[in-house]
Amino acid sequence: MIWNFIFILLFTSTAHAEEGLTLQAAVDELLGSNADIRAAKAESDAAKARIGSAKALDDPQVGVMFDDVPISTANPQQAEEIDYRVEQKLPFPGKRYLRGKAARHDAEAASQAAAAKTADVVLDVKKTYYELYRIDRQLQINRENQRLLEGLLASAKIRYATNQTTADAPLKAQVEISLLKNEVTLLTAERMSHEAHMKALLGRRRHDVILLPEHIEWPKLSQKPDEILELTRASRPELNLLQAAERREKVKVLAAKQGLLPDVTLAFQYGDRPMSENTWTSSAMINLPVFFWGKNRSEIREAKAMLRATQAMRESMLIHSEHDIEQALASFDAAEKTVAAYKNEILPQAKATLHSAETAYATSRIDFLTLIDAARTTRMLEMSFYAQQAQLGSSFAELERLVGIDLEEK
Repeated sequence: MIWNFIFILLFTSTAHAEEGLTLQAAVDELLGSNADIRAAKAESDAAKARIGSAKALDDPQVGVMFDDVPISTANPQQAEEIDYRVEQKLPFPGKRYLRGKAARHDAEAASQAAAAKTADVVLDVKKTYYELYRIDRQLQINRENQRLLEGLLASAKIRYATNQTTADAPLKAQVEISLLKNEVTLLTAERMSHEAHMKALLGRRRHDVILLPEHIEWPKLSQKPDEILELTRASRPELNLLQAAERREKVKVLAAKQGLLPDVTLAFQYGDRPMSENTWTSSAMINLPVFFWGKNRSEIREAKAMLRATQAMRESMLIHSEHDIEQALASFDAAEKTVAAYKNEILPQAKATLHSAETAYATSRIDFLTLIDAARTTRMLEMSFYAQQAQLGSSFAELERLVGIDLEEK
């Protein structure tokens, strides 16, 4: 099975390089199809829907009472009195408003939780994308090195046949080719794992093949550290969630204090009197929070404690966010400098060394094993270069996740 996948990957990637999946296309597809994101948004919508019910009045109560029905009959119409009653409880003015305000802050917190979940999944798809790109490029390097070694193997066999080299030269080339083939197997298995994860994130079918362009754009950071910290304080979903939770707890403190104020219950009753004139009755009642030292004071203490806890969590999150931003910036800066060093210095020097070794081998100034060693070193450095590029992309994606916005659009 794995060799079938290798065949598909190697012989279709070139043909489809121009139409491969770009990172932005992957993110757009993710936002429209990922089940975790849809679930988070649905939870946010549910929280918004609870605002109306939170500030709504209690249902009115309607009843009928049959008084003094003769014991000799089961017919309620024989009652001497039939009373129809409707009753409505009205909270003290301001209570419903506070309940609605707390629900709005709850909905805001749920919206920020959905944004955090979306950011987590976007980070996941970006890091997976960069890993797929790394593996594709490393497979390409592997193929190029196999072709190089096959040419060197043919040359070594000819030189050995004419007594120009030792018998271990062709054997060493064959060993290197076998190692490269085994590396293809390992890289392909790793790619299949990342591809399966990508398809799960995008909601694609199991048999789909994800192909990437041969060249992609790498992110660049234009903001200064202080600007990024300000963006983080304003945009990170977790901080905004705790800010909404803090506002909600402040409202709950006010609501707990308003629990000391009485509610009003209004009632109207119509009396049907078959033997006399009909009557009506109305009433107004309030509840007396006479046990406030037990119930209401405990609720106030609880609300204040929750407010202090939320404030402390937000303060802690802000401190950790600043520390995490510093670490992410350092990681991105190191990756950016490493990639630049590979591109401008390390790889050109390694390729020049390999070219020099090939020339020297052709004129018998170095032995075959030295040439093989130069080819291996160049390949390992090229493999490391693409690993560093993937790290660069992942570091930038992690920085964006901490900040909470797409930094390339700012």
